[in-house]
Amino acid sequence: MGRLYADDNFGAWEMEDEDDFEFYEHVQSESVWKTCDACQRRVKLRPDYGTCNRCMEVLERGGDPYG
Repeated sequence: MGRLYADDNFGAWEMEDEDDFEFYEHVQSESVWKTCDACQRRVKLRPDYGTCNRCMEVLERGGDPYG
């Protein structure tokens, strides 16, 4: 079983090999502190993202993270 990591871009990741961890570190190094467009929380997102993973999962399930 791998190690579990979480971030605001992609949610929870279970990493079993070094390539996964290197990609995670790369994503984190590119991420900046922003306010999520939906929930208004301060989150660390990639510069071209506006909505955190938690809110995107709600949208994908047909919910409304804005209200």
